[in-house]
Amino acid sequence: MKALRTSGERQVTVLDLPMPKPEPGEVIIQMKSTGICGSDLHPYRHPTPLHLDPGFISGHEPCGIIAELGAGVTGWDVGERVVPYFRRTCGTCVYCQAGNRNVCINRRPSYGHQGLDGTHTEYMRVEAPCLMRLPEHLSFLDGAILSCQGGTAYAPLTRLGVSGRDVLVVSGLGPVGLLSVLFAKPMGATIVGIDPSAGRRALAEQIGAAITLDPTAGDVGEQIREHFPMGADKLTETSGAPPAHQAIGELLKPHGVAAIVGLGTPTFQMSMFRLAMRELTVFGSSIYPNAQFDEMTEFIKRHHVRLDSIVSHTFSLEDGPKAFEIAADANSGKVVFGFD
Repeated sequence: MKALRTSGERQVTVLDLPMPKPEPGEVIIQMKSTGICGSDLHPYRHPTPLHLDPGFISGHEPCGIIAELGAGVTGWDVGERVVPYFRRTCGTCVYCQAGNRNVCINRRPSYGHQGLDGTHTEYMRVEAPCLMRLPEHLSFLDGAILSCQGGTAYAPLTRLGVSGRDVLVVSGLGPVGLLSVLFAKPMGATIVGIDPSAGRRALAEQIGAAITLDPTAGDVGEQIREHFPMGADKLTETSGAPPAHQAIGELLKPHGVAAIVGLGTPTFQMSMFRLAMRELTVFGSSIYPNAQFDEMTEFIKRHHVRLDSIVSHTFSLEDGPKAFEIAADANSGKVVFGFD
């Protein structure tokens, strides 16, 4: 089978590997769609020794069908359409039991991270408790998008309580930011997108942003107040860029609320003066609760959300090096791998 592995700084190798066999409690997924996430690009740009020796299959946005059941697996059948939850957790802590596996206190290595083989492959081993059913009204591409970035965009918007009363800033218009625009539009918000890429700003306006701002064109706080003199009510920060963090206090009105989603930097800093004087609320958001998956798929059905509208490039695994190159350029929409 074909698979991809990060093999050096900005290098990806296409591998020919034997078919995996399921261990007890596992299934084999025949991949039908998978994407490149921003967190796949961190080791692509700066791989660690773990990525190089012995290395492992990249990717953590899986969607496909069950090809084989391991011993002891019940409740699932070969041929079922599934989205595996890529974050492996204990399943027993209070958070896992409540359907909040995203904040499990006993996390284990996730698929496509920390030495565990991931989704950029034709067939993948997955623990059966990670499986979620893909509704018939969604495509395999939809499922791959929802497996990580879709949920990562949707969950903080629900915590923010986004509605038609709000001016919402989407800071960073990569795939998660673009998905935030897609979801926030039917929630009723007036959306302001911020990104240095003209192409991404144009795509955001095409799918629902009322206006977009270029942070390289001047102070974004001054720019937004030209349209909304008090600033924005709410903000979702998806870029992880330190200048975007610093700008939060200039973008929000008093009592504004911000969700920190992007993980581009290991630290977070913003103006303490703005935080205190405007009585802002800032919270972190980590992917999405597994219990929210069905709610998310129903929202998409009810509001006719076109997740594929953010996809700009589709590649085969054989073209993996080119796919990563385009995704890392930070000017495209979502980059995905398709399978015949």
